[in-house]
Amino acid sequence: MALPTHTSLQNRLYFPSFGELPQADELDNTYFTEQPNGMLLPNRTWTFFGEIVSDSLSQLSVLGHRVEVRDVTGSVHSILFFPTSGSLNMEDLRTGHTVFVRYAMRCFFSDLATEAIKVEELNFVKVIAMNLDTLLYTASLYFDRQSNCASCGANVAPLGGAAPRCETCQAAVYCSPACRAANAPAHGSFCRLCCELSEVFNLSFDSFIEWVPFRQ
Repeated sequence: MALPTHTSLQNRLYFPSFGELPQADELDNTYFTEQPNGMLLPNRTWTFFGEIVSDSLSQLSVLGHRVEVRDVTGSVHSILFFPTSGSLNMEDLRTGHTVFVRYAMRCFFSDLATEAIKVEELNFVKVIAMNLDTLLYTASLYFDRQSNCASCGANVAPLGGAAPRCETCQAAVYCSPACRAANAPAHGSFCRLCCELSEVFNLSFDSFIEWVPFRQ
């Protein structure tokens, strides 16, 4: 597993709330650059995420598969799925799970009389079977503090790439093998979530070279 990019779920440049997402029918220079041929390409990679608070609207024949999610600001909005490509186990879209959508945009739906996120490429979606608050806490422990030992808190920056890490998730970094061993029981309950979050962080956010799905 590649080392996760040093960023944070609290970084709204890369993980915007619903209200900060670009609108599908407008050129937002914060997110896109217009090419000479008129095509719009992203300036960087961004990912919306939110906890599913209702999956009871998931079988609407006209609107497609629909869930309601709570974003990092606490506001609740809809995600509608109209799959054209990719794959996703739709049964994972359950209340209490957190859904991540890369390159998400706001679209106006007249049937809803409001804006929502429209998903067509399912490979741009990842679902983690955990609530939002727990994921934010896990990310703050292991991804927001990459310069500190996950056990004793010592500064590991001088060690650079030589700092010991959890061999499974690569997210927990330590000042010594002894600290890694001592922290193993406590880290064990977070390791699976760290592996899941590593898939969210494992790309370059500052530039756009190509579309990066969660799955090929």
